[in-house]
Amino acid sequence: MFNMLMIMMILMSIILIFSMTPLSMILILIMQTFLISMISSTIMSSFWYSYMLILTMVSGLLVMFMYMASIASNEKFKIHLSMWIMSTLMLMMTSIKLMYKNNNEEFMFFKKMINENLLNNQEMLLTKLFSSKFIIPSLSLITLLFFMMVIISFLIKSNEGPMRKSN
Repeated sequence: MFNMLMIMMILMSIILIFSMTPLSMILILIMQTFLISMISSTIMSSFWYSYMLILTMVSGLLVMFMYMASIASNEKFKIHLSMWIMSTLMLMMTSIKLMYKNNNEEFMFFKKMINENLLNNQEMLLTKLFSSKFIIPSLSLITLLFFMMVIISFLIKSNEGPMRKSN
């Protein structure tokens, strides 16, 4: 599973190099974010960090996606031949790797070491995150984000429509 995710990450990085439109780049970054969160959740015993990564990265990328979609012209999405060939080759390599699946002992050792350290430190991490010392900055950040969301929703007028008018 870990090897397949790493191969898919390499594939997404190569496709990102060959992509030309900003919308395709944002979509590839969203897919890479999901792959990174899956990799971090397989390595760590807690899904908390991968969940926070998904929330922060995808929310920012969706704002960029909405902005680019409203400004970008209505041109067709073209897949270049080099990107098609590279994607096909990487997909074949991934499928060959999955057919000859073996237990990666180095990854198992790495995962075991991280899990042992996290089991010992997991309670300490949660107490540091929600300790009484950090309650005031946490609550102020939560209220700031809430007020910003309310103010932005009042500023946006839904009857005016999108930024770019379609012809």
